[in-house]
Amino acid sequence: MKIILDGFFLALSFFTVLHSKKEINIVSSTYKYMLLFFPLIGAILASLTILIYLALQEYFHSLYAALVAAIIYLFLYGFLHLEAICDVVDAWFAKYSNKDVYEIMKEPHIGAIGGIFCFVFILLKLAIIAYILYEEHFALLFFALIFSRLNVIFALGNFTFHKNSFMALSLKEHASFKLLLFSLLYVLLMFFIDSSSLFLFVLSLIVFFLVLNVLKKRFSFLNGDCIGFTLEVNELIILNLGFILL
Repeated sequence: MKIILDGFFLALSFFTVLHSKKEINIVSSTYKYMLLFFPLIGAILASLTILIYLALQEYFHSLYAALVAAIIYLFLYGFLHLEAICDVVDAWFAKYSNKDVYEIMKEPHIGAIGGIFCFVFILLKLAIIAYILYEEHFALLFFALIFSRLNVIFALGNFTFHKNSFMALSLKEHASFKLLLFSLLYVLLMFFIDSSSLFLFVLSLIVFFLVLNVLKKRFSFLNGDCIGFTLEVNELIILNLGFILL
C-alpha cells in the first residue's frame, strides 16, 4: 500500500505544484504507480479548476471568473509542459539550420520563435478553457484533462525515446500491457458518466499518436519535451473538437 501511495504523491508533486509533506521512497516500481495515477492528476486539476470557477462566480462576472480559473489551471501544474512547447518549437526551426536539435531542446534559454508560439498557444488555451467553464461544459474539461494524460501511458509503450531521457525511459519501462489494461478503467468510468466520452478518447488517442509520429519523423528521436508538447497540443485540440462535436 505504501508504494502505491508513494506513486500517487510522486505523480502529484512532479506534475503539479501541489506537494505533499510525506517523504517519498522512490524505487523502480514507484514509477509504475506514478504512471497509473497520471490521469487521476488530470481529474484533480479539472476538479480544482471547476471549483475555483464556481467560487469566483459568486463574487465576479462569470467571464472574469472563467478566465481567472483558466489561468490558475496553468499555474496548478506549474506551467510544466508549456516549457516543452518552447523547446520543441525552437528545435523544429533549428532543424532547418542543421543544428543539434537535442542540444537546442536542453538549452536553458528559449528562442524568439518558441517564445512567440508559446504566447499564442497560451492565449488559445486560456480562451477555450474559459469558454468551456463559462458555458459550464464541465464534463468536457474532465475528459480532455484525463484522456490527454492517459494517452501518455499508451504512447510510452509504443515509442522509443532518446537515451538521455531519464524520466521517459523510467516510465516506459513500466508501461506494461497489464498497466494498459488497468488504465482503461478510466475510460470505462468516463463512459458511465457520458457515453460520448468513448468517441473523445479514441479521437484524443489518434491525435496524440499523430503528433508524436510527426515529431519523431522531424527529430529522429523523442524525449520528455516531445511528450509534454504532444500532451499540450492534444489537450487544446480535444477541448476545441469536443466543444464542436459534443
